Order: sequence, then C-alpha cells, then structure tokens
Amino acid sequence: MRQIQYVVKAVINPEELNTSVNFKLPTGFTTGAALYTNGIEKAINAMATIEMKDDNSIAIVPSVHIDNWRQSNGGEYEKSFKPMNFDTGNKDYSLIFTLDEKLPGDVPLKFHVVFLYNNNIQRM
Repeated sequence: MRQIQYVVKAVINPEELNTSVNFKLPTGFTTGAALYTNGIEKAINAMATIEMKDDNSIAIVPSVHIDNWRQSNGGEYEKSFKPMNFDTGNKDYSLIFTLDEKLPGDVPLKFHVVFLYNNNIQRM
C-alpha cells in the first residue's frame, strides 16, 4: 500500500453564495480528508458549509460546517484528518461549498481539500 494525496481546489468569489467542484479520485481506498482555506471566512459572519456527493447524488458527507473538515492538531498526520474510509470505486464525486450570506469586499474564499488514500501498486 502506498499513501497518496489528492487535492481539490475551489473558490467562492465575492457576491456569490456557493460553488461546486466535480472530480474523480484515483482508484484506491480513501482514509481521510482535510480542508484548508485562505482564512477569509474567519473575518466574516457567514456560515460556510461543505458537502460531498457521489455520482448518484448520494451524500457521502452531508452539508456540515467547514470546521468539521479541518485537520486537527497533534497526533499522527493521517489520524489528524477527517476519517472517510471508502473505496473510490472509479466514481465521480462533487464537493459543494456554500455560504449563508455573500462575501463582503473583493477577496474570494479559497478552499483546498486534501484527500488521503491508499492504493496497491504492483511493479513489473
């Protein structure tokens, strides 16, 4: 098994309430995820949420506050990520980022979601 990282990036621009990103995780078993932002959400009163769905529109993670996806402090690296534990199954996925009110000013809210997963790589 080899641990691999896959990053999904998204942006909510000022005067927008949401954005979504469609992506395909490489074949493997996803063990965790962590969300990072540029910090704009800390300077506003808007509630920021994230939801993850598969290609059948089934919520893998229902809409929750983005802090639920943040990496925790201390401990082992992989254990500090949000536990996910699912086989990617060659499916398409989407992340939906939502604010309950528009961003003020002209600075966008930027997201990076890092997925950790393992795969079997056989060398010839």
